[in-house]
Amino acid sequence: MSKELVSKSSININAASARIWEALVEPEIAKKYFFGAEIITDWKPGSPITFKGEFNGNKYEEKGVLLNVDAHHQLQYSHWSNFDGLPDKPENYRTWTFDLDEKNGITQLFITEDNIPTEKQKSRSDEFWGEVLLKIKQITEE
Repeated sequence: MSKELVSKSSININAASARIWEALVEPEIAKKYFFGAEIITDWKPGSPITFKGEFNGNKYEEKGVLLNVDAHHQLQYSHWSNFDGLPDKPENYRTWTFDLDEKNGITQLFITEDNIPTEKQKSRSDEFWGEVLLKIKQITEE
């Protein structure tokens, strides 16, 4: 496995960073762009984060640890999913980073996912994050 495979996506959103931050940390809003996943955490660095849901009829529970919670600027956590078919070991966790940069009421949202095991999975991540960004834009510009 190579830590060199990284998915990077960004989008400009016509909304304040506070609005986008709310979309990132409010579980009811996040369900709308995370395909119905229920997010459970207390949003404190070092705390666990869990994603529960159902995809194509299969129940899942994904998990990680909050690494950085800097309101309106950066949210970062580790993430492990059994969908990858890899054991639940630290070296198999990816890092998801959400960076917000607001200028004149327009916020650029950057999403980075690292430690992706294969090119095929990187392509899936690129597609996934593209869809997530568009949904976050739609939700926060309403």
